[in-house]
Amino acid sequence: MQKVRRQVLITLGLGTLLLSIVGLVSIGAYALTSKRQTALTPWHDPTAGLQERSIAPDLALLPLTGTDDAEVISRALFASELDTAYSVLAYSTSLSDSERAGKWLLLGQRYQEAGDAKRAGLCYRTAAEIAALSPFMTDLSRAQTFLQAGTGLANIRAFGDGELICDQAHDVALYSPHLTQAHRQQLLQGLQTAYAALGRGEEKWLDLARSISGGQATAPQPQQVPVMTMPPLPANAEVERAEAIRKENAEKMLVVLVPPQREPSKYLLIALAEALLAEDQVKQRAYDDAAIAGADLPTQVALAHARVTWLTLKLSIARRTSGLSLVPDWEAQETEIRQQLQTARKTLYELYASYIGDEAALTLIRQQLLAGRLGLYPDYPEEALVNEMQIAGTQSASPLHLQVSIQKGARYFVLTGKP
Repeated sequence: MQKVRRQVLITLGLGTLLLSIVGLVSIGAYALTSKRQTALTPWHDPTAGLQERSIAPDLALLPLTGTDDAEVISRALFASELDTAYSVLAYSTSLSDSERAGKWLLLGQRYQEAGDAKRAGLCYRTAAEIAALSPFMTDLSRAQTFLQAGTGLANIRAFGDGELICDQAHDVALYSPHLTQAHRQQLLQGLQTAYAALGRGEEKWLDLARSISGGQATAPQPQQVPVMTMPPLPANAEVERAEAIRKENAEKMLVVLVPPQREPSKYLLIALAEALLAEDQVKQRAYDDAAIAGADLPTQVALAHARVTWLTLKLSIARRTSGLSLVPDWEAQETEIRQQLQTARKTLYELYASYIGDEAALTLIRQQLLAGRLGLYPDYPEEALVNEMQIAGTQSASPLHLQVSIQKGARYFVLTGKP
């Protein structure tokens, strides 16, 4: 009897010890999860930190032949050359905001599938940044972008980032007057799944569900998205000839860059470098301050925009985003080129402000902020632009507005319908 009692006591003791261990593990897991859920990733320049060695030159050189950036990105994704797609996307100046956000989402998914959670997270956050700051996206496109980005971040266990971004999808779905009930319902279903993956319950989406079930099915208000057209660039035979020579030399190089070959001959490299340097001299004359000052306002805007486009390409070449050293002199001048691009962007936006008038001030401010966060406007005046945005935002009638949140010294742009 005493032996049986001893065994019972031992069993109870072991059970108590096991429950204690389980409790401690649960508490630890909860603490870690809570920490992950509250941590936000600070902004990171998408154009920084490209992996030159993993870029496929036979694809990355295609933009120099005149091939459309969207086509090059699609080809790179099809070939599973993810870093090549990244290098083209990060420096593209030809994509619309909706196209750019879609490409970042797709690239994030592909990085996620490849097991690169860090790069996937950057892609998802960049897509969400576009959705928050772009003045040109519809509310439906914004909400869908937020939802896909937040879901992707939940899948890679970036809980803080995912929740912040899903909250924005929720607010667009709840407050935008431009969505149909069917669209809100689709967004609600996606948010329920995403919030569950983030470890959050119905408190996150219940107000949206009540709004959908209790609201009357009214026709959505038409949404007028701002349109900012660029004036046409005047024909310039010298510029066109320089571009044609560069495209021809880039095509010659691609003929010999058949995978796995990744190094062209020195002769071809020199020929392309000389073509790029000659094009630079021509465009410096065609787009310099004197040429801009001597033109009418629409032409000034067009010339300033062309200068920004060229300097962005020049900076990408200086950073070897093709996987090759094309113009070593530019690599040594990277800081100077970066400063030139910053000045050129500032001039472009000043001219554009005169061109479009004060009524589009908020649109232009958001456009500048987005270019800065994408890394396409180096050293942009973020503090001044945020102040201007907050002043201009008070005059907006939209139920959705940008809020600026600062946590641990990092700034986050959040689109919300809350006061």
